[in-house]
Amino acid sequence: MKISRNWLNDYVVSKRTDDELVGSFTQLGLECTVEKNNVEFSNVVVGKVETCIKHPNADKLKVCRVNIGNETLEIVCGAPNIKENLIVPIAKVGANLLGDFKIKKSIIRGIVSNGMICSGKELGLNDDHDGILILNTKVKIGQDLNGALQLKDDSIFDFDITPNRGDCFSHLGIARELSIIENKKIQIKPFSLEYSSFKTSDLINININNNDICNRYACKIIKNIKVSDSPQWLKNKLSLLGEKSINNIVDLANYIMFDLGQPLHIFDYDKISNQQINVRLAKKNEKIVCINKEIKKLSRTDIVISDSKEPIAIAGVIGGLNSHVDNNTKNILIESAIFNKIYIRRTAKKHNYAKEASKRFERGLDYDNVLYVMDKFCEILLNITQAEISKDVIDLKIIKNKLKNINFNLNKCNQFLGTSLKLNECKDIFTRLSIKTTSKKDSMICSIPSYRNDLTREADLYEEVARVFGYNNIKSKNKFLVSSTSFVYDNNTIEDIIRNVLSNNGFNEHYSNSLYSNNDIKIGASIGWEAIKIKNPLSSDMAFLRNSMTPGILKALSFNEKRDNQFLKLYEIGSILKQTNKSRKESFESRTLCIGYLGRKQFSWKNNNKFDLFDVKGDVIMLFNHLGISGVSFDCNHTNELDIIFNSKK
Repeated sequence: MKISRNWLNDYVVSKRTDDELVGSFTQLGLECTVEKNNVEFSNVVVGKVETCIKHPNADKLKVCRVNIGNETLEIVCGAPNIKENLIVPIAKVGANLLGDFKIKKSIIRGIVSNGMICSGKELGLNDDHDGILILNTKVKIGQDLNGALQLKDDSIFDFDITPNRGDCFSHLGIARELSIIENKKIQIKPFSLEYSSFKTSDLINININNNDICNRYACKIIKNIKVSDSPQWLKNKLSLLGEKSINNIVDLANYIMFDLGQPLHIFDYDKISNQQINVRLAKKNEKIVCINKEIKKLSRTDIVISDSKEPIAIAGVIGGLNSHVDNNTKNILIESAIFNKIYIRRTAKKHNYAKEASKRFERGLDYDNVLYVMDKFCEILLNITQAEISKDVIDLKIIKNKLKNINFNLNKCNQFLGTSLKLNECKDIFTRLSIKTTSKKDSMICSIPSYRNDLTREADLYEEVARVFGYNNIKSKNKFLVSSTSFVYDNNTIEDIIRNVLSNNGFNEHYSNSLYSNNDIKIGASIGWEAIKIKNPLSSDMAFLRNSMTPGILKALSFNEKRDNQFLKLYEIGSILKQTNKSRKESFESRTLCIGYLGRKQFSWKNNNKFDLFDVKGDVIMLFNHLGISGVSFDCNHTNELDIIFNSKK
């Protein structure tokens, strides 16, 4: 998950370097990396495409005349979305783009091109390389692009968040962690809203058909909006995170999600049939045309938002084409909800649509944040466009949230971590974590914030103490007491020795499929190892569990021989299974080593040595010596057979 440092500054300002913050976040358990997002282009200005005609000598190229204020340039462009009257970024001759890419005057299919019309990726603003970057019509023609786009240098942190930390899937969540590092309070800017006289409750009817699928559902109606291009600051915020701008309404909903961690869904209110919203499970074989124009066949495990006629969204996953916001939208309904995360996870996986919203729903959301995110959406909306906001909100609390209280015992914590912390030190740590405490003698009752869904037991609090106190600050001990019964024999030790010995003596380790065909099992069956058949095999070639390692090695040697490999030494360690009693369906599994050779000559830089059965004997003796096995003898009287005798048995 990507996080902008400039964005974090809205909550907590840190004077630490980027690398220092990476180290501090990692010590807190939030592994991350950082990349600079510097403005690396020069001599790039705003231009307007005045004419755009087909290139006379190329089907996919256009010849454009572009006004850049003080002059008009003729530029050849191959972008599929180029057309007249667009406001676009123009890299003039001599401009430097990402890396050391310098723009030169060039002749393209007989036409002189005096610059380049740029995409967002070529400018390093986003990853979009499908077409040229289209700018806001309000920017001034000929203006330097840096000033027109209000671009600032930034640092982008890329976090690898563990599934239990759903609270960190936002800038607010990461800012809370940064406040722990800096030991500062988060700055939450207050805001006030101007409401209109109409009520949401008079205009929409909400029904939750199943209490198990939705913990809380809230919505608000906004009238007389104007769907338009997003302001530049909003585009910049989303672009830094790799998101494309769609329009001011959708962009603002995405901004709120990345800012506060709560996904919002925006419906075109006038497209909702009979002004009715039903939160329910889908009917068998019910279908929905999604906003990406894909038709999804639903099942009874999918949560849907429907009107009186049909589904208008797959809850928490994707909206429907029949209710999305477009340029003609005038009235919208904002949905802010807490859906059952198990259902959302299952649906997102089934439909192969694990996007930003579903990632947050399936990790758990802040129950107490549902209304605040809608208010912040409305507050920003009033600043960027016209709107009339209803004076009430529908807020259905199907399952009421109860703050968790966990008993914390100081002595148990110190014993568990190997620390000698005092009660006041732990209390200070919990204060930094926004965990309210009530102290007793050597313990505390800790009230867990609603956004920390991962804290459910006392051991979780020990972990919080350890990560805030600092793992490096916990002194290591040279002595420890442990029961001897806790030591168990490492069954992999012998296999590790075998791998090390053989790999260091010219062998390559091979891994073959553990499922065999009917022909493959005949080798094991010839020595009495009856194979176990699978009831529902994927194919006839994988119908049995292997009863011998030999077929796999032979196939690998044959494969190499057919490709003119002259000499090869392979080994494989794996499990084989056999049936010991078919009537009782008993089976036996054993770990086996199989070694295979290809070729009669062993090639080296110095000479080519003959390779025969005595070389195989040498490899076996070497392996036994490293394993500490003695009392082994060999019989090499036969030209093609080596008998190994151990305890008078071959």
